[in-house]
Amino acid sequence: MATAKDVKDVLETRREFVVTTDDVDVSYFIAQPNAADIRKADWQYSKGYNQAIVDGFLTQAQMIDLLKEKGILSEDYAERVEATRIGLASELFKLENIKEDSSEIEREVIALAIARLRDELFSLNQQVNGPMGNTCENLAEDARTEYLTSRIVQVKDSSHLWEDFDAYQNEENSTLSVKARFEVMLWIQGLDSNFLENTPEQTALRSIATARLDRALDDAKAANAESEESDEFAEAVETEEPKKVKKTRKPRAKKVAEDKPAPKKRGRPRKKKETVADTPTEETPKED
Repeated sequence: MATAKDVKDVLETRREFVVTTDDVDVSYFIAQPNAADIRKADWQYSKGYNQAIVDGFLTQAQMIDLLKEKGILSEDYAERVEATRIGLASELFKLENIKEDSSEIEREVIALAIARLRDELFSLNQQVNGPMGNTCENLAEDARTEYLTSRIVQVKDSSHLWEDFDAYQNEENSTLSVKARFEVMLWIQGLDSNFLENTPEQTALRSIATARLDRALDDAKAANAESEESDEFAEAVETEEPKKVKKTRKPRAKKVAEDKPAPKKRGRPRKKKETVADTPTEETPKED
């Protein structure tokens, strides 16, 4: 079982790339070829070149003449390529020498211009690179790259991924074989696996996007904190100062009818009728 030191040594001495199969990431490594590997790779180049000649493929010189004859390679094409390269170099110079206090908008405009010019240059080159890929030289180079891939791609324990060249050619996992070949081709050309992601314009655009995302997250946190503080304040107010209960007036007790004074009669008072008892009479003599 590989130790932590073994893994560290592997990462420091070999180039790693990852292949995803069935949602599982597996690491593979590219090691330096030995003398025998290089010699046999050159032999594969010669075999591939000769076979391409026999099969009727054109050499690079013949293909260039044909492209010129068809009007694909012309003075207008060359001028467009040169103008695009100059524009790309100019924008790259602007981005590399932009002032530190420049705004994000300024840097973003330059980075997007670089990306557009790079895509334009790639499209122009493909008009020629496509046909040139089918020349004897390019087919022979592909044969050499494939052989090297079969010999220098390793797994974590430093053993070969494929036992021999035939095993590589018969690999059933096409994703693995194509990815490995592509990584070896980049390694031969001195390019990193993620070189497209680390171009100056992509680095600048990624930095701008990260800064904007951080500001958006900070604003969201501040808004949430302010909302929580407001809620806590409202809860504190409700706890410390409960709402005053309105006092209800007690209903007045109704006075009993007997307690009420009799209403005063208006108008002139009537004379009382004289009764028999009230009529004066002669004094009756007292009996002796």
